[in-house]
Amino acid sequence: MSALEHGWLDHYEVTSTVCTGLTFARHSHDECVIGVNLVGEEKIWLDRREFDAGPGSITLYNPGQIQGGGAADGAPWHFVSVYVMAEQLAVDLGLAHVEFDRSLCQQPDLALRLAMTVKGALSRDTRVREFNEDALVLLLGEVVRASGVRLGSHAASGKSMIRRTQELLAAHLHQSLPLDRLSDELGCSKFHLLRAFQSETGLSPRQWAMQLRTRRAKGRLRQGAAAAEVAHELGFADQSHLNRHFRAAYGMTPGRYQSALKR
Repeated sequence: MSALEHGWLDHYEVTSTVCTGLTFARHSHDECVIGVNLVGEEKIWLDRREFDAGPGSITLYNPGQIQGGGAADGAPWHFVSVYVMAEQLAVDLGLAHVEFDRSLCQQPDLALRLAMTVKGALSRDTRVREFNEDALVLLLGEVVRASGVRLGSHAASGKSMIRRTQELLAAHLHQSLPLDRLSDELGCSKFHLLRAFQSETGLSPRQWAMQLRTRRAKGRLRQGAAAAEVAHELGFADQSHLNRHFRAAYGMTPGRYQSALKR
């Protein structure tokens, strides 16, 4: 018995698999493959070597590496996987190239965060998937660093880049700006942008845009605009999407807020 969820997040292919006793014949991939074991013990054959990967482990495969293995017959197994071309991963992380030095990393906390992000990336909600794209790029930076690859510092970014990012987000608040477009406009990698922006503001660019969108919604509601109109103007998916974020930020729905203003 098995259950497979599969999706795409920008250039990243992501899967979540729950199964019993699944094994794979020896094979290879064109992409980098990053896996996280959540439940079960995986026995791995990789380039003439054998090793085990238990819960909380992260497995890393370079393109073209011959791999195989799986869980023992009847044994429960739950794992998530990320597939991305090495060239794309290098671009996103601001590296000349990417090659994993280690095939196995025992980092349970990082493994769990990566697994939760992959699960979020499989959501049917477009906004949820977008927020998890930000998180995925940052986490893959941590994974690549854990594999022995050195990443550049974001210390030289400066506040001007952060201000320019905020200006771009504010100017396009009615839509969601793709990370590719933001990083291209600013002349830096996705990872560099995300890490610098989060270091300065405590939020990802999309989270920052959402709080500004919600703040401006409050101003429009205060002026008497209908919630449905406000949701459309400011790029919320629909009125329920506005309601959810407004209540999370201010502790009440837009309707309740407008009713309180009339008292």
